[in-house]
Amino acid sequence: MVVLVVVLALLLASAGGAIVVPAVLGLTPERGRMRAQAASLLRGGLVIGVLERLAVAGSVLLGHPEGVAIVVAVKGLGRYPELRGAATARTGAAGPVVQGDPPTDPQARAAQEQAAQEQAAKERAAQEQAAELSAAVSERFIIGTLASLVWAVACGAGGLWWLAQLA
Repeated sequence: MVVLVVVLALLLASAGGAIVVPAVLGLTPERGRMRAQAASLLRGGLVIGVLERLAVAGSVLLGHPEGVAIVVAVKGLGRYPELRGAATARTGAAGPVVQGDPPTDPQARAAQEQAAQEQAAKERAAQEQAAELSAAVSERFIIGTLASLVWAVACGAGGLWWLAQLA
């Protein structure tokens, strides 16, 4: 009977989390396009989440809650490059602005100044979009991880409670 309780708790943690975590993420106030881009930058979330929940629930069931800290550390280190490069993955540099002698013709000078202002505005917009995307990716990672961990700990604790009732 003990084996059955452990298997059920692990199964509920892993499979149930695949339903609970997307539901929690669906409650976040992200914009539609940012949500899709953030999700595409954090690849492998389902597989990583299942493994994470199995490890967390298993640690709790074994009476070693310090295993949760190890799982969080490994996940954070593993995702760090993706979180760090989230903003630069979707935006590119605008390229160098060619500077030369300013034109002497007032109309040409005005056209050159306007082009430089437009270029600067495009670069600012790209930087703002990159910052917004980076924030969306980080938010998705934090909320998804927290929901996954809470669910897995709850399943592990429920399994422990059930095992205590059987004793």
